[in-house]
Amino acid sequence: MGWRLQFREQYSDLQLSTLRQKSAIDAESRLDIAERILAPRTLADVARADALHRLQSRLLEGEASRFARPRSAHTVKGYMRAVLAALNWAHLQGWLETVPPIRIVKTSKLKAMKGRPITAEEFERMLDKTASIVGEEAAKSWRYLLRGLWESALRVDELMHVSWDEENTIRPIWKPGKLATLAIPHHKQKNATEEEIPLLPCFEILLLETPEAERTGWVFNPVSLQTKVGRRVRQKRPDAEWTGKVISRIGKAAGVIVEQGNAETGKPKKFASAHDLRRSCADRLLDAGVPPTNIARLLRHSNWQTTQRYYAMGEVQKDARIIRELLD
Repeated sequence: MGWRLQFREQYSDLQLSTLRQKSAIDAESRLDIAERILAPRTLADVARADALHRLQSRLLEGEASRFARPRSAHTVKGYMRAVLAALNWAHLQGWLETVPPIRIVKTSKLKAMKGRPITAEEFERMLDKTASIVGEEAAKSWRYLLRGLWESALRVDELMHVSWDEENTIRPIWKPGKLATLAIPHHKQKNATEEEIPLLPCFEILLLETPEAERTGWVFNPVSLQTKVGRRVRQKRPDAEWTGKVISRIGKAAGVIVEQGNAETGKPKKFASAHDLRRSCADRLLDAGVPPTNIARLLRHSNWQTTQRYYAMGEVQKDARIIRELLD
């Protein structure tokens, strides 16, 4: 079977189209890189142990990477899983007799998250630097967006889909005699399950800054950066991907480093991103004494272990404080 004109097209149409949009885009991108490295003519050219081992080695070396730098073991593991998922799907369709075994590169369990929670002082620096990146005219709308990420514990794609009254969007719910909640439709969830979660009090206060008469349409509307250079705005509302890139630029302008670079591998420093604001909200909830199970529910993780692994690595400070207080 031909790789590009037959297998890739069918895999995209029949399998990837059933996934969440971001998952499908990520899978397509990883398969594109694998294709660029191996240059296969047929499906069988990829479904060989030597080809897969060669692919893994070249990925680690940084071949076909954006800045020609070596990739981390965690990144390469994700690429190889995407390729193997495609081959396993081909096997289920009867297009491959077997999928060759391969020992995927080992990854460290010392640190799972890329980044860290940021402090209130660092967040203030980001707010202060916002205008330098987006321009004075757009700064207010972008600061409001940053505050939304800081207070809500939502992902940037989720926050950009919070509306006051649109169907099939994430919406704040106020009912007489009830505490406020946030309704999340199934298609905005990784687990494809519709649910309501508590609306965090500080996020509710932020939402209530909008007068009731103006609560219609999207809640967060970051103004186009075209206004910074005096150009006519062609696209009224940026998408979540572009919004995330702008937030990362703000984090860099503020000098908020969340992960140091590696001179040996050429890995650059990582500056604060939208996801670090989500981490920060989870970290503050933990420091405030919110039970771990409640934090996991707010973040919509299947269990606390996932939350602890990716978002609450700083809990060791809480443990140290309790031990010191007891011993003192």
